[in-house]
Amino acid sequence: MGDYRKIRELGCGQFGKVWLEHDQALNVERAVKYVEPSRIIDPTDFYREPRLLEELRHENIVRVVEANRENDGKLRIAMEYLPRGSVEDRWGERPVPIMRARGIICDICWALEYAHSQKDVVIHRDIKPGNILISDNWTAKLSDFGLAMNIPEGGDVPFAGYLAHIAPEAYRTRKMNPLTDIYALGVTAYRMLNGKKYLPEVITREALIDQIIKGKYPDRKRYRPCVPDVMRKIVNKAMKVEPKERYQSASSFRNDLATKVRLHCQWKWTTNKRLNTVTYTTWVGSIGRRKTIKVVVRCRKENEFDIITTKKFYSGYERKVSKAPASASSLSTRSSVVTPSASAAKEVTNLCLNTGCAQILKNRLSSLFYIPHLVIASGRGPRGDPIYL
Repeated sequence: MGDYRKIRELGCGQFGKVWLEHDQALNVERAVKYVEPSRIIDPTDFYREPRLLEELRHENIVRVVEANRENDGKLRIAMEYLPRGSVEDRWGERPVPIMRARGIICDICWALEYAHSQKDVVIHRDIKPGNILISDNWTAKLSDFGLAMNIPEGGDVPFAGYLAHIAPEAYRTRKMNPLTDIYALGVTAYRMLNGKKYLPEVITREALIDQIIKGKYPDRKRYRPCVPDVMRKIVNKAMKVEPKERYQSASSFRNDLATKVRLHCQWKWTTNKRLNTVTYTTWVGSIGRRKTIKVVVRCRKENEFDIITTKKFYSGYERKVSKAPASASSLSTRSSVVTPSASAAKEVTNLCLNTGCAQILKNRLSSLFYIPHLVIASGRGPRGDPIYL
């Protein structure tokens, strides 16, 4: 066992606790998982999970560093630490921006494609937002292989996993295979795109299982209006009740996401010397679902400016949001808009007529840049809900 110092607890799951620890020998931080002996699926194969992770060396699968048995009998697994946390940690019950969700799901498809291609196929059996971790460069990695199992090609493994993500046929046959992983990833994609409030309210375990078997959970017809139709069809195909109608591989799921889901974005900057304003206009969306967002920045005097944005909300509700005057220190995501390109920060500097204000705008807006070619309007919707485009 290496020389580790505990820093803080990162989380607690069904198998045990995960701690952030500092590897003092290598001077790096690790995520260290402690598994209770009673939670180990196969006591005869104590190191099954870390051995699986060691075999599955892939850029979209969390890397194991070392494993050992503690004095109290716990299994200790040291893994690479991803500071952005899990999808669940980062977004909670909120939806994930569309193109970010697309990238995350594509990354996990790569991980499943690799795991399912092994001689003894590896089935994860527990795909959900809490088991998808995000790296510094926004690469998604599949984690927590505590329920994962090897199966012979074409075989099955016993039934297990997160109830709401288990495929309908698994409830009927009590068996799982690569297609049940595809289904679980489809449900995960649905949750990422829509957030928790779009999931049907289910009171009992029996009612949940009944709705899953009937294909009513989640509701395939209910998506946020801003989710492109083509993406709905792709996610719904991954969640087909009949396995033969589902994507037959993670690669086919990924290929459709990568080639068919695109957001098109155009933008322009204009200046008005008489009004002392800079106007940023963008058109963003998928084919047939384009939206226009306009931002007007009016320089009043050094360090003071007005920001007026016209936003079309996902519900179709339109309004103007004005802040006048706004000081440099108060500019935030609630009174501004994220631009689609990091180079736009330079354009703000060049186009603003007031030199002092230009630099402030550049510094403030550049900290709000999110994803190239995707505009995210700030503010709140008509019912107080956050806005996600």
